[in-house]
Amino acid sequence: MSKISFIKGIVTVPIVFVLLAGSSSVTNAASDKPMPATDATISANKAVYEQLNFTDKEDFKNAHKGFIAPLNMNPIKNSKGDVVWDSNRYSFIKEDQPASFTVNPSLWRQAQLQNITGLFKVVDGVYQVRGQDLSVLTIVEGKTGLIVLDTLSTIETAKAAMELYFEQRPKSPVSAIVISHSHADHFGGIKGIAQYAVNPAKVPVIVPAGFNEEALSENILLGNIMSRRAGYMFGNLLPANERGFVTSGIGPGLSNGTFSYLPPTMEVKDDIQTMEIDGITFKFLLTPDSEAPSEMHYYINDYKTLVVAENTGHTLHNIYTLRGAKTRDTLKWVKALDETVDLFGNEDIDAMVTAHTWPIWGRDNVLEQLESQRDLYKYIHDQTIRLANLGLTPDEIAEKLKLPEKLDKVWANRGYYGTLKHNVKAVYNFYLGYFNGNPSDLDPLPQEESGAKYVQYMGGEKKVIKQAKLDYKKGEYRWVAQVLKHVVMANPKNTEAKNLLAQAYEQLGYTAESSVWRNFYLTGADELRNGVADSKGSGGMMNLDTLLNMPMDDFLKFLSIKLNGIKAENKNMAFHLTFTDSKTNYTIDLNNSVLNFKKGKMASTPDATLTLDKMTFYQIALGREDLSKMEAAGKVVISGDKKQFEDFLTLLDQFQPKVNIVTP
Repeated sequence: MSKISFIKGIVTVPIVFVLLAGSSSVTNAASDKPMPATDATISANKAVYEQLNFTDKEDFKNAHKGFIAPLNMNPIKNSKGDVVWDSNRYSFIKEDQPASFTVNPSLWRQAQLQNITGLFKVVDGVYQVRGQDLSVLTIVEGKTGLIVLDTLSTIETAKAAMELYFEQRPKSPVSAIVISHSHADHFGGIKGIAQYAVNPAKVPVIVPAGFNEEALSENILLGNIMSRRAGYMFGNLLPANERGFVTSGIGPGLSNGTFSYLPPTMEVKDDIQTMEIDGITFKFLLTPDSEAPSEMHYYINDYKTLVVAENTGHTLHNIYTLRGAKTRDTLKWVKALDETVDLFGNEDIDAMVTAHTWPIWGRDNVLEQLESQRDLYKYIHDQTIRLANLGLTPDEIAEKLKLPEKLDKVWANRGYYGTLKHNVKAVYNFYLGYFNGNPSDLDPLPQEESGAKYVQYMGGEKKVIKQAKLDYKKGEYRWVAQVLKHVVMANPKNTEAKNLLAQAYEQLGYTAESSVWRNFYLTGADELRNGVADSKGSGGMMNLDTLLNMPMDDFLKFLSIKLNGIKAENKNMAFHLTFTDSKTNYTIDLNNSVLNFKKGKMASTPDATLTLDKMTFYQIALGREDLSKMEAAGKVVISGDKKQFEDFLTLLDQFQPKVNIVTP
């Protein structure tokens, strides 16, 4: 059993807000600070030591292997002087478990492993910078320069990672960039890498088939709400300490730096394709629609190193991600891992590198990992479908289904990022949709209306809170959270209900093995107490780099979902757009409160015709630039009824990032 001790440097909570550790009491005093763990929470977390083998230190040995140099601990700032990354915020994560028991011991172990950071040698010629962002930067030494595998999520962290490498290794230019898949934390730092190429504008960027479309589309249509939920998922608004953020499960935190984008120069299009990059032989295997819509694995022949993107790693991953995205096809994920075993299993593999976390060394260990996680996802898939066919609902399956011990006790299969419960529901939803088949759930009332009815049926707010306090003392936090949601939705001004709900969220967060669940619970608790805070970061995907590279069709789809259908009722408008930079024409047509568009088609009688470049149109349509000012500056030429187009712009909603989640 791991040693328990206090950690120096922990931020202490003012005494006025503190319950003694080990107390299950419920506080009625208004508090904007996190509370300690209760008896029930402490007991649940202590029990984890009996369930898992904490004497197994193999992961710690591997996470330290090949260490060359530590990270530079100076905070990283953007061009405005704002801190976008500070490794010092994780300094409270020490070798010993926290005595507060406000972190699930299994998750704390994962945080410890993720906090083993710096520059590492994987094998001769292959190096990694870990802990400089959510993802890992891998550098392959080519014949004339450096082949960088994935680029972290922002320019600033990518640059810092490269500078750390150059402090220890020869400063060769970047000769190529290989992006494993279409998620932003693996390509957002690309301009921070490309600046080290001889010609940054012409550095080869090699990606899997479909990358450009998928990279730019996933976060566009639902970018606003997805960003809001990502703030919950990655704990962006939580302080880093024992009662707040400890890890993202697949890495430390997510950088708040500057996202960037460069269009790829080459796609891997064949299912299996061999390519020489700067004198080094890569054998690629496409794995589409697995963890990402566009993804690939590859074997680096010269260095006997297998790269498996994010389809395997040191955690159970998400079949459905709580930030919001399309549910993933579990069987295609299984197929990707199985094909990797078949294609590369006979190769002389010295090491396997993933897009997050530390490597695995030795062919036998690599195959064991791949096969274990292949079977992990297939078990979840097959058993969920079996139980669905027996008539169980998603909630019932999630409560009933357990992993076999041989899979469950493997550290890499623990739910630090995905969880068995929400992955089960994802599999069900992928095949059968959200509806569980019960007619009572076919058309339920919205949460505010149902909240008021529930409270009324239960005898009023005071009675519900009184009973919830008793259940809280029993440690029934799931039920307390479920029932108090109705009170808060019915009356968001009920401070007592909000405080008690926050405390229930908190205890659920303290016991969660999943970093994602912990972050959701603790962020919800903070917002119940303090309201919705301003988001951190630089705008994420919806910045100039994204807009400049977004295909016109994707942008017009985005514009279509911004149209306020109520305001647009009985409006009929048509506009012709001529784009000077791409030499293309579009017609956009508003009718039946729907915006349609067609490329290359001229409107017979348009209300107005605009001639401009793509970027100017994007800026005007998004409300970032004024139409008249752009016209005066010669950026746009308008013929016809200019006011009609101005009226059209007023029909487009401007999304507010601070949407409510835990309150109405």
